[in-house]
Amino acid sequence: RGGSPEFWEGGDREGPGTMADKWSDQIRACGLFFISIVVLMIIPLVYHCFVFLTALPLWETQPASCVILLICFHTLFLLLLMSYWKTIFTDAGGVPYELDEAWISELNLANRFGLEAEVSERVSEVSETSPLTVQSAERKLDGRQRYCRKCRKFKPDRAHHCKYCGRCVLKMDHHCPWVNNCIGFRNYKFFMLFCSYATMTSFYVALTLFTGFVNLLVQRRTIVFGWVEFEYLVVFGLMAGVSVVLTGFTGFHFMLLLKNMSTIEHVEKRDPTKKDQVNPFDLGRERNWGQIFGENPWLWFIPVGETRGDGVHWETNEAVNASAAQDV
Repeated sequence: RGGSPEFWEGGDREGPGTMADKWSDQIRACGLFFISIVVLMIIPLVYHCFVFLTALPLWETQPASCVILLICFHTLFLLLLMSYWKTIFTDAGGVPYELDEAWISELNLANRFGLEAEVSERVSEVSETSPLTVQSAERKLDGRQRYCRKCRKFKPDRAHHCKYCGRCVLKMDHHCPWVNNCIGFRNYKFFMLFCSYATMTSFYVALTLFTGFVNLLVQRRTIVFGWVEFEYLVVFGLMAGVSVVLTGFTGFHFMLLLKNMSTIEHVEKRDPTKKDQVNPFDLGRERNWGQIFGENPWLWFIPVGETRGDGVHWETNEAVNASAAQDV
């Protein structure tokens, strides 16, 4: 095997690797199961309860209220579905093959003897934006470049190995079973929008149903408990619970976003040896926001567009402060 011994120590032994593969398969199967629950059960149930049992019956007596309820609900609902779709089917971003140790060894060997390595046209010339020129802000305690023994690749800043996906993911945040996908560099905006619209939709449905319950109590109407009333209670309890949980979860991720920090980086900061370390990627709230949602405010809350950058090269606050000092 190529590379120094410390790269490969405990890297891919058969026993743990086999157990990890089985565990990863189980997690992916659970992810498909969770998606099936959301798509086949929760979404149809909520849609039926709100549209056909709550909004449409108001058409004859309160047509304006009916229209407003339907427009608001379908706006949030469509944005939620679009965000959910994009989060599931947008690749989080993998480490480029140019950071593969074998490729770098080939390139170094070719340069040593004045030859050309067999590479594709897009990386035939090492430019400033090539992954090979990355200046890492994150290194091991001994100062060496971070390296993944399973992928056999050098890891750029903020990249981590996902045992469920079986690869290193750029700016990995976490692996989410509810979307059966890693949340990382290329789909973090869609994930944030999905959480936001899921929170707003569940809160909107729960608040509307609660208002209906209050009106029934105020009017002192007799309630006959049947299947319709049972569906009301189930959907209200589900949406109330989801809105409470997602409010905290989404708020937590917006806090991380404004600090330009992933969940993994937040957890790592609990390490006593890293507690006092300054986050090198925090560029200020405005620039942190723009890094995820872009510069165009009209597209901030729509699940379209691509994340700025390549996920390999990261601007640090040290570089920003140095540039500002030069300008002064």
